[in-house]
Amino acid sequence: MKKKISPTKEKIKKATVRLCNENDSLSVTTNHIAKELGISPGNLYYHYKNKEEIIREIYQDMSFTFESYNSFEQIVQSLNPLKELQSMFERYGELFWEYRFLMRDSALLMAMDSELKSMFASNQAKRIVQIESLLKFLVHEEILENIPKEQISKRAKLSWFVSAYWQVFISTYDTVSKESINEAKEMLFEFHIYPFLSKKGKALLSEI
Repeated sequence: MKKKISPTKEKIKKATVRLCNENDSLSVTTNHIAKELGISPGNLYYHYKNKEEIIREIYQDMSFTFESYNSFEQIVQSLNPLKELQSMFERYGELFWEYRFLMRDSALLMAMDSELKSMFASNQAKRIVQIESLLKFLVHEEILENIPKEQISKRAKLSWFVSAYWQVFISTYDTVSKESINEAKEMLFEFHIYPFLSKKGKALLSEI
């Protein structure tokens, strides 16, 4: 269960998300955040000792929301797993847009904060295992076919790489947008799902 925190801390986190989404997150300082809220830097430091601590809590918030979707359970229990899979990616897209600076600047933020890097690495390991389980389920249910067992782990890692780091790539030449986030979803389906659909899988797809 998510811990309750003070209203001021919530306001600080929301202001940080807003400022970091709209600007290069590395250029945003605690002074900028305090000014955005109309409070003194000392008041901010009463709640958080530095910007890194704020961002770690923001990352925890995003991770908590991600976990609350219970995506794998929802897909397994669905009458049409492909439809639920698409819905899941749409929810992820909205979440990644809400916290887009974390996706866009993840490599830099982790380089600046080893504790955040450890948190990210731990979640990454869990996500890859979840994707492997999902692929194995779709193969077992004969929704996907012709995927060699020895490739499942590699495909899971590649799927996570596209999901987690696509916005880093986009930001090197363009502004991250809802369209670019959706593009990652389209790539995953186009190259990792659709070419491997069985007859049953194609029938399920036609129902969407």
